[in-house]
Amino acid sequence: MRTILIQCTKTKRDGKAPAYLLYDESALFRKMWNYATLKGDRVYILSAKHGLVYPEQVLESYNEFGLSEQQAERIATRLPKTDVVELVAGKQYTDPLTPELEARGYDVIEPFRGMKIGDRMSELDTKINGLENETLC
Repeated sequence: MRTILIQCTKTKRDGKAPAYLLYDESALFRKMWNYATLKGDRVYILSAKHGLVYPEQVLESYNEFGLSEQQAERIATRLPKTDVVELVAGKQYTDPLTPELEARGYDVIEPFRGMKIGDRMSELDTKINGLENETLC
């Protein structure tokens, strides 16, 4: 079982919406979402304000970014058991969260570690195209 955690983004819709739609204003989020839903068995969103968020969870727009160590610890204790956790997020999310997950025995993968946003978006496009081609075969 592969669980993919994707980060929230600064760009959000105004008002309230399910989380996967709240962040949909962001091209980066749309790419992360597409990748995660094609590859993962379960997908959650890492929210700077709310922590671990279910995609359908209704949230109101906010202006926070990144995870604190306390949030990372709460996320790691709430995450359902899984074989692999793949983090599709920037270092403001992965740096506090990866050690918390690994300390609890999770196998953590960070395929985009160290990439700037533009490089991450390009690599996401490449991976999405590969995954879509796999499903066509």
